[in-house]
Amino acid sequence: MQQSIQRQEPVQSTEPTTSRLRTVTGSRWPRKCACGCGLQIPRDPEVRYVEDFGSAKPYPAYLREHSPDYGTYGASRGRKAEQNAERVPGFRTGTEILGVGAPPHERDAAHEDAETTASPEAGRAWASGQLVFNAGQFESARSGFADYARDGETAAQLRARVNRILLEDLEQKVVALRALHAKLRDLDGGESFGGVVARSRPA
Repeated sequence: MQQSIQRQEPVQSTEPTTSRLRTVTGSRWPRKCACGCGLQIPRDPEVRYVEDFGSAKPYPAYLREHSPDYGTYGASRGRKAEQNAERVPGFRTGTEILGVGAPPHERDAAHEDAETTASPEAGRAWASGQLVFNAGQFESARSGFADYARDGETAAQLRARVNRILLEDLEQKVVALRALHAKLRDLDGGESFGGVVARSRPA
């Protein structure tokens, strides 16, 4: 007796889905914005977009500005802050302090932007350098310096001056480091400080 095989079509759920919109960072593949605008969410590990995890897979994805809840999160947070501020006596919002939207004569002079002036060093040549002297496996002396060119100083003279200052500073540090080693050797009965450290380390 031959049996007939009947295939059942998958039954689609008629239950309404709840929207669970979440901001996601990084897209492994390019995809279209679900709002129907035709724009694409690029493949980029830094891109931020919104996915609806309450929908059926594949989850619809939106550009952040095209998300169904765009602008509502920050607005509600701002309204809550204003409501809380009303309860605190003497509290003033930042926009009130800065006088945003107020006529110029009512603005707080202490918070106005001062006119920016160019630095006297703007456009002037500068040089920097760094020197390191390794005195041992675990210690070193380091010197760093940077400066702008003085009036009438050429680029070669500037580099020579910066290098001379670096070398003099490093020499002083190395002399101080050697003096410290000599002092520690005297305190320890003639043995070098490096030997003391090496002996004290567990094998």
